[in-house]
Amino acid sequence: MNSNTNPEGDTPLNRPDEVAPPGIGFLRWGYVAPFLLWLIIVVGALLGRPPTAPYELEMLASAWHMWQDGVWIPLRSGIGNGDQPPLQLWTILAGWHVFGIGDGWPRILSVLCSLATLVLIGLSALSLWPHRQMTELYARILLAGVMAFALIATMVQAEPLGLLFTALGFHALTKLWHSNISTGSAMLWWSVFGGTVLLILFAIGNIAWLVLPLIAALAPRQNMLGQRQAAVQPVAGSARVILKFAPAWHLALLISLLPAAIAWVAWIQYLRQTGNAASFIGFGNGWLHPATEASRREMWSLFLAPVLLYPWICWKTLWRAMAKQWRGRVGRSFRLCLLFLATTMISGIASGWQMQGLIYIILPLSLLGARLLATQEIRAKDFHAIVPSLLALLLGLFFFLMNIVPTAHLDALWRQLFDVPLPIWIGGIGMTSGLVLLVAGYGIAQLSPTHLLSRTIQVATLPVLLMTCINIEFPFNLRQFFDLEPVAQRLRQLEEAGQPLAVYGPYRGEFDFYGRLSEAPISLPNRQAALAWAKDNPAGVIVSYFDGSPLRLPALPYYRGVARDRWVAIWPTSAVTATEGATLNSNF
Repeated sequence: MNSNTNPEGDTPLNRPDEVAPPGIGFLRWGYVAPFLLWLIIVVGALLGRPPTAPYELEMLASAWHMWQDGVWIPLRSGIGNGDQPPLQLWTILAGWHVFGIGDGWPRILSVLCSLATLVLIGLSALSLWPHRQMTELYARILLAGVMAFALIATMVQAEPLGLLFTALGFHALTKLWHSNISTGSAMLWWSVFGGTVLLILFAIGNIAWLVLPLIAALAPRQNMLGQRQAAVQPVAGSARVILKFAPAWHLALLISLLPAAIAWVAWIQYLRQTGNAASFIGFGNGWLHPATEASRREMWSLFLAPVLLYPWICWKTLWRAMAKQWRGRVGRSFRLCLLFLATTMISGIASGWQMQGLIYIILPLSLLGARLLATQEIRAKDFHAIVPSLLALLLGLFFFLMNIVPTAHLDALWRQLFDVPLPIWIGGIGMTSGLVLLVAGYGIAQLSPTHLLSRTIQVATLPVLLMTCINIEFPFNLRQFFDLEPVAQRLRQLEEAGQPLAVYGPYRGEFDFYGRLSEAPISLPNRQAALAWAKDNPAGVIVSYFDGSPLRLPALPYYRGVARDRWVAIWPTSAVTATEGATLNSNF
């Protein structure tokens, strides 16, 4: 191959607009920068923020009940839930057997997965474009500096595992993408690919069939079987017609997916035989499960998806690079990443988890952005980060004003606009985070580095800044709202005293783990069910949420506190029956 030819076969390497590599010293800093950003995020979250409801505590509650009952079938509120993918819960239980019960191991697991994903995304970029080594740096910086990655890096949920296995499976495809690998290497990477599909399937559900397998099946034409298969002479007759529409690597694809399909079918059949509700369609599918705050079904929530892509979605430099790219030819590796993006978007919407399901698009977008930035020199603009920094400035201004404007006035205005009360935790925001966001956001916006790599690192610090300010708020101001351990500990005391527990309204186990409850509280869907249960259990207690003043309660509760955005009260059933259910009102 000519040294001046791009291995993708689309553009020459000696173009005048090629990016000049930075100095050795700064290049070393560029390699360290994404891992430093990751470290700041995870250390701040682990030290400042506790696991919060809804999804993190739901996952921990499910693992806790599985630990108590000594089973490996996912449990929700103590009842078998065969449609929940079990891999995240299995890894939590395995860690508890080694390190003991606590929320430390589940969070460290997510941290390790996010670190491994950060490493793999750079290796995939280098595998796709080995002649452009700067793509490795840019891919990691783009991933470490996107809001979605910063949010889930320490979250106790299945997405960190899903991102890791998706990145590993796609990396295997990039290795198979090259025609110069040996047959043994091809067999190895097909095995890795099939294994990751199996892991993704048990991590996020059957929506995994729409990501990696679809990419491998629809990938642009390329030999993916190794050198020996490439040397085989073309066949004639009807076989040639078949291979025209079904490339030769599809047989290897089917063989690699066979263990995943067998394990999937065997698991569903086992669940059905043990009396647990399970279906092939509903395995991990959010559309078939009751929506919670962690899995909103409203289509309007998709309009919030750009928040996941902050700050890159509003960075003009990246958009200019994209516009410049489309003027020329698009190589095969670039098209493969576009296919990766399409499959993650389709699977995210089809999963029924809305914003949560669309998190996987950050992987292909990081690769595409790295390819754009590494191959095109975009001229420096004065204050190029002003638009991405604007959100940080506005958020800092909001936090600052929350300490000046009376919360009662804002609550009244909020009720007029949205007919719902203002979340009570907003009144607990301190001055520190607002000042940090205002000063640091303004400082970042004013910088204008000369090299594109330094400008990219500059913008990548914005999500890290936002997450750091949130982590600063938790230990001093927000923990009292988001830490449900005080309520859970009180419920455990009541349970140990022999009092039955129930929750008025939907309940997904928010108090089970922190309270180490032996049985999940009963969920009472409406007032009639609550009154009937209270009469049948005169020594029981009912947990309810309410808005308004806690000073106007119709009776004296066992306990009154806060739970995120609402007040919470633990009522004796005698108070519920005496007030004919008035204690369960949503407003006082």
